[in-house]
Amino acid sequence: MSNETIRSAYVLAREPGAGASLFALGLGSFLRRRFARIGMFRPVAPEGEDRDLQTLREVLRLPPETVMSAYRHDEAFALLETEGIETLLEGLVERFHTLRKSVDFVLILGHRDWELAERIETDPDLLFARNLSSPVIGIFRADGRDAEAIRTEARIWGEAIGASGAPLWLLCANRVDPRRCDDLRGESLEDTPLLCLPESPELSTPTLADLVRTLGARALLEREGGRLDRGYGAVFPATGSVRRTLASIRGNELVVCGADRDELLYALVLASRSDAVPPVAGIVLEGEADAGVRELLEKLEGEVPPIVESPLKGMELLRRLEETEADITPDNRRRIEAALGLFERHIDARILERRLHRVPEPIVTPVMFRLEIFERARRQKTRILLPEAEDERILRAAEILLRREILTPVFVAPPDVLKRKSRRLGIDLSGADVIDPDDPDLRERFARRYYELRRDKGVGYPMALDRMADRTVFAVMALEAGLGDGLVSGAVHTTRETLVPAFRIIGTKSGDPIASSCFFMCLPTRVLVYADCAVNPDPTPEELAVIARQSAETARSFGIEPRIAMLSYSSGESGVGADVEKVRRATELLRREHPELPVTGPIQYDAAVDPEVARLKMPHDPVAGHATVFIFPDLDTGNIAYKAVQRSAGAVAVGPVIQGLRKPVNDLSRGCTVDDVVDTVAITAVQAQEGK
Repeated sequence: MSNETIRSAYVLAREPGAGASLFALGLGSFLRRRFARIGMFRPVAPEGEDRDLQTLREVLRLPPETVMSAYRHDEAFALLETEGIETLLEGLVERFHTLRKSVDFVLILGHRDWELAERIETDPDLLFARNLSSPVIGIFRADGRDAEAIRTEARIWGEAIGASGAPLWLLCANRVDPRRCDDLRGESLEDTPLLCLPESPELSTPTLADLVRTLGARALLEREGGRLDRGYGAVFPATGSVRRTLASIRGNELVVCGADRDELLYALVLASRSDAVPPVAGIVLEGEADAGVRELLEKLEGEVPPIVESPLKGMELLRRLEETEADITPDNRRRIEAALGLFERHIDARILERRLHRVPEPIVTPVMFRLEIFERARRQKTRILLPEAEDERILRAAEILLRREILTPVFVAPPDVLKRKSRRLGIDLSGADVIDPDDPDLRERFARRYYELRRDKGVGYPMALDRMADRTVFAVMALEAGLGDGLVSGAVHTTRETLVPAFRIIGTKSGDPIASSCFFMCLPTRVLVYADCAVNPDPTPEELAVIARQSAETARSFGIEPRIAMLSYSSGESGVGADVEKVRRATELLRREHPELPVTGPIQYDAAVDPEVARLKMPHDPVAGHATVFIFPDLDTGNIAYKAVQRSAGAVAVGPVIQGLRKPVNDLSRGCTVDDVVDTVAITAVQAQEGK
């Protein structure tokens, strides 16, 4: 068995009353014996007091700093309205990872927030689980269902979780007819165990304490023998006479009567001391009792049935009584012990232990990938040159980068122009640095260096000095001179205006005959690398091998384990012709020069990305079906493919990321957003760290 274990689990109920808090309590008790420090995390807390989280914290004796709610219900809605779902998810993931760094295991407790689901038009908990890359434990109610119906419900729920992209860890049917538990023991859906918890009257029967919380009621008396933790059976509205009411009582009813029915209240209290009438579970008064009645009851000696005063009356009160669910709360020790006992008797700890070591394929969502880039960029502060200060998007992106302390933006712009534009936009760029392109000393210094670099190409000093008037060329010279660690341009300038000076002045790394590009294709649950989609029109086999190696290095720099697919129109040995031979030759070169890199080719895209297709076309190839780096045979194919996936599959395409230069220079699209600028600058910072 592997020593690696999962680090979190997301307990999620399909419907109210399914028993998520019960399962979380039992699982938390199991985890407390397995891990030194566990944490509890609620993505969005319910309105009001979060009793479930409070119960788990108190019963499991967790330090307050290991129990966290990312957002309150109202906070989540406010953030959605002002910033959108991406910002909500970013904050959620950041807070989750902050907690996970301080504990060994995080138990995440979902909450069926129907308002939030309607607002974002999807199941929020499954969306959260996917972005936290946390395996889901799906709980569902099974009361009243036979074994086959329970299997069907489990399959439907499991498929819904799987379709969301969240990893499925366990399924649990709760409130199962005890006779059906034996029929379902050892069941699994594909490779996911189906666990069962039987119906427990002690856990499913509400108590008067549950009523007090649900109705906003209060106890009239709480005397010895009149505790509120008693469960009750039927609800009995006492609208008839005293004689008829007492004759109708069968035992353990919850009697509802008007607060002005003094005679009935006295009769019920006296009847509780007689064997002639079965004892009631409690009395609910519609309204407040008279002060004289209260005083009389307080002076009575001996047992008095529990009595609560409800602010609700009539049909509304009866409806709320019928809807009351049994809650596991810190003050009800009997129910807590019953819950723990039920879990330990019916949930096989050996299954849980085995599942801890069943680590699912990691999920990487666009939000997770973006935050990972930011985290990597923060590890070593870099200075990234920005020569397009005239563009508002660049300025706003720089402020975000400063506020999040990701890196130091260095504007290549006249200081007074930058100050004026930032003041007009109301943004704070005081933490940024500025290089003045009109500084005569710098212009002369850069011109002389440019002349040295390009004189063998026919460039004289006057021409070199004239070239320093080009803001991008000046910025690239500043990068070459070490005044920055990387450069990002293209919001205003064309790709040619950005990259040609970089290729001419910065040049490629030692041993790299070419530079190339790649895109990070952020799909719902993973990030793939596509290359080359922007630079080399028709690479030779030797150049394809270089592009593949550069792309593998880029992937690894950003936390993606490279598994390289050299793409073609055929897989394996099935195809012939010049195009497929080029890919075959490139694959052979890469294997010979870099045997440490997992690579396959020629291979078709479907066989590279889909395990089922790979089993048919290339059944013994370890990369087939699991590729993460896709090398296209030419620029036409790569550019068409990335745009098709971006537009048709809803992928987020981050790039192009230029690879192979001595110092990183990256190009923006002229249609870029502020977030695109932030992401590209952060990526450039990570590349600069790798270069150092």
